[in-house]
Amino acid sequence: MICPNCQENVLYKERPSYTCSKCHRTFALEPRANSLRLHDARFLRVAAKLTDNGRMKITESQLWFVLSRKTLHSVRGPRSGIPTAIGCLGFGLPVGAGLGFTGVTVGGGAYFLVVLGALLVLGALGSAVGNIQDGRKRYDTLPLSPFREQAMARWKFAYGSLPPGIVDDATLRRTPRPERPRAALLCADLAVASFLAANDIPARYGVEIATTVQALPDDVPVVVLHDAGAIGSVQVLAVRDALPGRRVVDAGLRPRVVMKAKGAVVAHGTAPSAADVRRLRAAGTLTAEELTWLADGWWSPLVGAPPVKLLNAVSTVLERVTGPADASDPDRRGAETLGFLTWPDAGAA
Repeated sequence: MICPNCQENVLYKERPSYTCSKCHRTFALEPRANSLRLHDARFLRVAAKLTDNGRMKITESQLWFVLSRKTLHSVRGPRSGIPTAIGCLGFGLPVGAGLGFTGVTVGGGAYFLVVLGALLVLGALGSAVGNIQDGRKRYDTLPLSPFREQAMARWKFAYGSLPPGIVDDATLRRTPRPERPRAALLCADLAVASFLAANDIPARYGVEIATTVQALPDDVPVVVLHDAGAIGSVQVLAVRDALPGRRVVDAGLRPRVVMKAKGAVVAHGTAPSAADVRRLRAAGTLTAEELTWLADGWWSPLVGAPPVKLLNAVSTVLERVTGPADASDPDRRGAETLGFLTWPDAGAA
């Protein structure tokens, strides 16, 4: 590992107790002591790139998703293992059956062919089942706590504060609210809400950010930001029911974006209820493919979206929502269905 203080290459035995034996200064991250194999130089390099050297702010949770992206399963869908399974069966079954038939026909000392054929057939079936199951793998949980304990806490201990541009997930709670908000932004994910607050979204657009419906200001349009999942999609409908007569804009992460985006963080959770699926189908805003995806329990967390694209998408929506007061304005009408489909190069998320 390269010591972040003296830039010397130090072996594991030369850096006991997070201390470089050459310059005798401490460092924050020991690659062998954290699950992401992080060291100070990589941590700083990634943080600087994501924040444009501190000019943009991101939260601890967003940093974790970027750093751990390669460790998360990112297969493209629940059936990605099926082609491999078909290949196993296409080879194993006919060859195994052929060997077994030959052994029975020849008889005598060829009985081993029957055994070999049976083993091949069983192996093909087992391999096919395994590949189908592998095609459905996702992380059911996205463990942020170990990252905070192993990396962020160590960094604060060693250097006294987080790297430039990195803010904690509760920044929203310390952000002043606009006196006369022109709109409200509802985001249940505190880390994402804090990310937007840290990047001056409230001051730039006169927007009050809230994490619950009860905390929303009165008599202003509401923009709902949510995960790509059944819970988030249903939330928009619930907000409209709770705020009759209010303008509610769905600016959430769309399933059709993450379903096809290379590198998107996709997780598998509990399937939504049949009632929720019917409600989403009746709303008519999702495609049949999206509804199937959501009904199977797939989802993608908003906090895992690329920070720059997330900020740009939210800014675009708010510019239109807080723009001309005339509700017939085409930009305002367009904002009703505007979301993350506006991301440039969505396939490289």
